[in-house]
Amino acid sequence: MRKALVWTVVAVVVLGAAGFGGWKVYDWFTVRMNPQLCYLTVDGQTEPLTLTHEQAGNAAIIVAESYNQGLSEQAAVIALATAWQESSLRNLDYGDRDSLGLFQQRPSYGWGTEEQIMDPWYSSGKFYEELVKFEGWESGDVNDVAQQVQRSGHPDAYRKHETNARALAGALRGSRPAALTCVQRDPATGDHSTVDRVLAAVPGITVANQEGTITITGGEAAAIWSAAQLTVAFTQDIGINEATVATWTWRQPQRSWEMKDDSTAETEAVLSFN
Repeated sequence: MRKALVWTVVAVVVLGAAGFGGWKVYDWFTVRMNPQLCYLTVDGQTEPLTLTHEQAGNAAIIVAESYNQGLSEQAAVIALATAWQESSLRNLDYGDRDSLGLFQQRPSYGWGTEEQIMDPWYSSGKFYEELVKFEGWESGDVNDVAQQVQRSGHPDAYRKHETNARALAGALRGSRPAALTCVQRDPATGDHSTVDRVLAAVPGITVANQEGTITITGGEAAAIWSAAQLTVAFTQDIGINEATVATWTWRQPQRSWEMKDDSTAETEAVLSFN
């Protein structure tokens, strides 16, 4: 009896170790297959474009400010292409001479104080204020319009970012559904302030923030998708685990959205978070 008991215990330990080892292998594999980055599908590209969580969050602020300014998606495309070139969508506290921030704006050129320019909301707003001064900006060449605003020493540098900027603007403004995901395994920071401000900019929606769930309703389908993907951009802050919009769903740690059998309404998004 005692020998049988010993062998039973040994078997349980071995199986447990094997199960734990298998889980560790799976975790190791998925971490490497799906690093903690944001993934953006881009037309014509077989693999998604990767962004850091910082880049995705800054892009979301740029797009949200385009709503605040009452501007079209094209304005967001131009702004994103510009920020991609100037800072790689990072809020830099350094640059050429006194250039700072997402758009490398210069206090000495009247863009604002250092403190103001380092605020992504302020710097985005100032970019848009300057953008709309140029006649035909909505139909003009993205690179050329960006150069009019920035007056860069590299006048053709913005062109190479146009395709990615269109894809990212489309995702965050909702014209490209199921295009952006963000993988995050580490604990979220728990800071909801920025995403709350971003969602407040999206027109025509209602946001209900209950414990562990954000429900977005109302407005057009594009607005719902915009709000959902803007929220996903802040996964690192609020810890999005799962999102459902219409017939699409996304769960951690997937890199892409998937079709599902059942569906919520076209004008509803449900996101669960930590």
